[in-house]
Amino acid sequence: MVRIFKHYLPFSLVIVGLFEACIFFSAVPLARFINEEDSNRFIGFFYTEFVYTLVVILSMAAAGLYSRHLRENFRGVLFRVIIVLTVVFFTMSFLFYLHPALFTFRTSFVYALMITGGSLLITRTLLFLFIDQGYFKKNVIVYGAGNKASHMNELRRKSDTRNVNLVGFIPIESEDIIVQENQLLNIPNGLFNFISDNDIHEIIVAIDDRRKNFAVDDVLECKVKGVEIIDISTFFERQTGRIKLHALHPSNLIFSDGFIQGGVDLYLKRMFDISTALILLLVTWPVMLFTALAIMIESKFRGTIFYKQVRVGLFNKNFEVLKFRSMSMDAEKNGAQFAQAVDPRVTRVGDIIRKFRIDELPQLFNVLRGDMSFVGPRPERPEFVKDLSKTIKYYEIRHYVKPGITGWAQICYPYGATEEDTRNKLEYDLYYMKNYSIFLDIMILLQTMQVVVWRQGSR
Repeated sequence: MVRIFKHYLPFSLVIVGLFEACIFFSAVPLARFINEEDSNRFIGFFYTEFVYTLVVILSMAAAGLYSRHLRENFRGVLFRVIIVLTVVFFTMSFLFYLHPALFTFRTSFVYALMITGGSLLITRTLLFLFIDQGYFKKNVIVYGAGNKASHMNELRRKSDTRNVNLVGFIPIESEDIIVQENQLLNIPNGLFNFISDNDIHEIIVAIDDRRKNFAVDDVLECKVKGVEIIDISTFFERQTGRIKLHALHPSNLIFSDGFIQGGVDLYLKRMFDISTALILLLVTWPVMLFTALAIMIESKFRGTIFYKQVRVGLFNKNFEVLKFRSMSMDAEKNGAQFAQAVDPRVTRVGDIIRKFRIDELPQLFNVLRGDMSFVGPRPERPEFVKDLSKTIKYYEIRHYVKPGITGWAQICYPYGATEEDTRNKLEYDLYYMKNYSIFLDIMILLQTMQVVVWRQGSR
């Protein structure tokens, strides 16, 4: 993993991304070279090349091609590449019209798109061939074999273990062994000798109680001789993009290098929220107008267009969230309840606008008003917060930042309405709070587009 602006990214994707950026940048001059009519044209400072590369990369990010959890086969990737090329075609055509200095001949532009598409298919094929063959993997061992260490076996997704090869577990005296016996390692000649003989790159410390039988001298020797040492909570954070509650202690929160939001960060985030909300309002107002009209017609002009609901915001202060009404007027005559997979309360128009997240668009006004941020933990209802705070440890921490329209949990975890789902989403929310940056906000915003297009987690 590579940490960029406090956010962990797979090393393989970073390498592929840099390589693809070079290809995109070269596509325009190469296309001009192929097109003899355009071969002698030169735009100073490679202006067109920079803009073209940026548009392609942003389109790919929005299509999920830079997502660590991408699990598509070659056909699925091909479909996404076609969508990317389509978006790039219309976006660049619009920019050519707005800014003639970017203009390139139509034939050259088509050649550039062909070069881009062909190169993408080649790089993605190579990625699939090599990424699971161990070329980017490093051997790791777990120091401990008890309860904490056993959670390592929960890593079942390829994306979570893509760059690591778990060699085994080192049992600790006086610690109950939870992992399977065939996963235990025998260290007869000392820890560092075992690491040297077996090409181990990293030790994951996962001891249930570090005050008992923690071989500090052995681990310290490995550290000073170049072996990476990492705590299991940090390992899970790095690999999964979430902070596992079972490995979390208050000291992890207090002494970590994250959870810092103030001053310049808050100012930049507010500017990002306002500018993004205004741009989206400018782009989506026709959709909002049509949605309002559809709701009015379906309800025969008897119901309300918008739905106001009390949610818990920053520092546990309640506010009214604004949405397009997607349920019948008497949806909560029996009290507050979670949405269901097949919810009979949802109207026909409501079903459509929920699938494409159109019902969330009025929350842009909540962002402009300052009740919400564009990116952050989703706000929950006071009735649920009261109960969840009693049963889920650290749940209240999510209210130390403004809630958001979209968030890290929303793009990483499918929709769920159980307490276990809420616990899992909290782990993603904590990761976002700990590793917040404008870079992460932009990534979440781009990846939200693929959630909308592919209708992931809509309910």
